[in-house]
Order: sequence, then C-alpha cells, then structure tokens
Amino acid sequence: MQQALGSLHDRLAPAEEIFFTWLMRVFAAGTLVGSAWIDDAPPLELAAAIIAIYVAARVVTQLGRLAAAAPFESRPLRVIFAAGALVLLGLSFLVVVTLVDHLTFSISG
Repeated sequence: MQQALGSLHDRLAPAEEIFFTWLMRVFAAGTLVGSAWIDDAPPLELAAAIIAIYVAARVVTQLGRLAAAAPFESRPLRVIFAAGALVLLGLSFLVVVTLVDHLTFSISG
C-alpha cells in the first residue's frame, strides 16, 4: 500500500509542479484585473486585460505539458486530467477577481 501511494506521488509530482506554478501566476493576474476594475481607469483596465490574456494564452499552452505529466497510462485520461487542471486554473482566476471585487464593495460601502 505504501509503495503504491509513493509511486502515485512520484507520478503526480511533475503535474503538481506545473499546476501550482501557474496557479500563482493566475492568482496574480486575477488580483491585477480585480484591482484595475476598482479604479475604473481605462489604461489600468487595458493593461490588466493584456496581462490576463497573456496568462490565459500561456496557461492554455500548458495543456500538452500537463497531459504528458499526468499520472495515467491511457491518452484519454491524460487529456481529461490536463483539461481538468486548466478548468481549475480558470475557475481560480474567476474566484480571485470576484473576491477582489466583493472586498472592494464591502470596504467602500
């Protein structure tokens, strides 16, 4: 049992490294976008949108790396694993933007 769990952990490690590296970048982009919406300054919103688009494009390009690092043998399971990781990253972005937006409204009244 311990050997099987250790093997699974070893196979998951590369995918975790990719996911959590991009998770921090997605959090930063979400914070920038949420903060830019607070100020309603068009140049800030444009800059935040450019950064968000860049991060989104880079995250999508990680699909192949995530599929290759998936701990499964079959190709369909690898693709499902990678697509699920991308969905989680996208939802994380939305959560951070929503959190910053709600914090702003609760602070400003």
